[in-house]
Amino acid sequence: MKKKAITPRRRTLLHIAHKAADQLGWDDDMRRSIQETHTGHSSCRDMSDAQLTRWCWKLKDMGADIYVPDPAPRGGQDLTKPTTRQLAQIEQLAFERGWEDGLNDGRLRGFIKRTADVDDVRFANRKQATAIISGLRRWKKQEESK
Repeated sequence: MKKKAITPRRRTLLHIAHKAADQLGWDDDMRRSIQETHTGHSSCRDMSDAQLTRWCWKLKDMGADIYVPDPAPRGGQDLTKPTTRQLAQIEQLAFERGWEDGLNDGRLRGFIKRTADVDDVRFANRKQATAIISGLRRWKKQEESK
């Protein structure tokens, strides 16, 4: 399989991301772990150019002294965290199951741990939040069909 050519812009963004991680004192394993938490990708190579730009801005926010050639993303919410709508759906589905503590319910946290392998919905990314919602909906549908 032929490798896709890397554009000069992408090469610059890759360099900036790795330089910033070095400035923050992260070794490769630490960088990959933190990066996966924030972007859902452990390798910069797997990110789109837009994701890579957002990651560079996040690194700058974390204290790296870098110049990011693209403008900062607009909006106040971290783009890797579950949306307000996703959190509301998870909470609503928890209430429908009878879990009155909503997002703080221990049973929901157990479900989240089994489904998304994170301890709390606060640590989930958007993809994991979608998996949690889908799982709760499937569970609800299964019980309704009984």
